[in-house]
Amino acid sequence: MAAVQEASLLALQLRGHVTPDVKADNTLVTEADRQVENFLRERLQTVAPHFSFLGEEGGLTGDADAPCWVIDPIDGTTNFVRGLPLWCISVGAIHNGKCIFGCIAVPSQGEILWAATGAGAWLQLELSSDESSTRTPPPPIQLRVFDSEKLMQEELIACNTTVESSVNFAGVPCRLRNFGSLAYHLVALSRGSLCAAISRQHQIYDIAGGVCICEEAGCVVRYATGEEWSAQVISIRDPRPLIVAPPLVMQQLLNGLQPITIDNSFRG
Repeated sequence: MAAVQEASLLALQLRGHVTPDVKADNTLVTEADRQVENFLRERLQTVAPHFSFLGEEGGLTGDADAPCWVIDPIDGTTNFVRGLPLWCISVGAIHNGKCIFGCIAVPSQGEILWAATGAGAWLQLELSSDESSTRTPPPPIQLRVFDSEKLMQEELIACNTTVESSVNFAGVPCRLRNFGSLAYHLVALSRGSLCAAISRQHQIYDIAGGVCICEEAGCVVRYATGEEWSAQVISIRDPRPLIVAPPLVMQQLLNGLQPITIDNSFRG
């Protein structure tokens, strides 16, 4: 967690002082993305030198079948560039198709969330620089999502824009939100602000850290077809809508969502 805290400080220092470039896939990247990823590569290598490393900017280093750090240095780069506060630093670890560790920082909100398989999910509220010398940080808060047998209109589902073109929500009485960061969607879900998060055309580094946190907080992960999901160390976008939700909510969504014909060529 210390490495993610330091990466958060680095990103905050760079915020507002970087010019975005446009990548081949028409998404934005900044020097902050590159510096944060390089910093995490170096720090995490000392923590677990036998792990491989998959980063959004630098790709895969090492054996994809080994335990692997999966990093999105700034998830929500467009928000970061445009001055919106909802962007995250996401660190996950994957082994044997499972997300075994997750740590996500929301620097603008002074929050760090983390989880490990069997150890629960936790939220640490960070002190400001002015407070850190005079106050003791509050104890971490254990996260546990609230499940429900009946979805209501005022329940919130977070989804990115490509989900709405692939899923008909007419059978689900909830409101939709898109905060511009899939990692933040999973943060909000783990904290109980949402009843579900649905993504499409995501990559593994967008969700690996958050999936572990949400699973340890009581969620399950399924494709909208009901199929099981497996975490794979691969840099490819998944065209199939993926749902993260508590078990009872998941069943209602699987019953109520109506798929729109999409490209199902990916079978990661």
